[in-house]
Amino acid sequence: MTNELRGLQPQHPTLYQLAPDGASLEFLFAQCPACGKLAFPANVPGCSHCGDPLSNAGKVARPGGGKLLEFVTLHVPLLPGMEVPRIAADILIEDGIIEEGVMAGSDESCLRVGMALRAVAVALPGGETFACRFVPAEGAAR
Repeated sequence: MTNELRGLQPQHPTLYQLAPDGASLEFLFAQCPACGKLAFPANVPGCSHCGDPLSNAGKVARPGGGKLLEFVTLHVPLLPGMEVPRIAADILIEDGIIEEGVMAGSDESCLRVGMALRAVAVALPGGETFACRFVPAEGAAR
């Protein structure tokens, strides 16, 4: 799995990149020059903490993951071509930054609110791009 992902492009290159291990993801943040806090994604126009413009902010790559806040299994496709069932989740990825994510797999039984998650790359059909999916941190190596 590791080698086949290295030649693929991220589905959302402003949000994440492949980590050096070839399977995990790193999230791309902007570090605010005014307050020093992180904003997500890296191309956001202003700091969500202090409002300063981020046109001169440096990019910071951090290991992708977070804390599971809530989740729901979707049984009806919300978009054409969306595979169901699919677990959508709200994930605290950094202090004060909550994002919606998609869990790998469709089995809720291994999920617990508050658990640590890790972001991993999953190849998409067509073989050119990979997407971000979340797995429990303690069983993330697949």
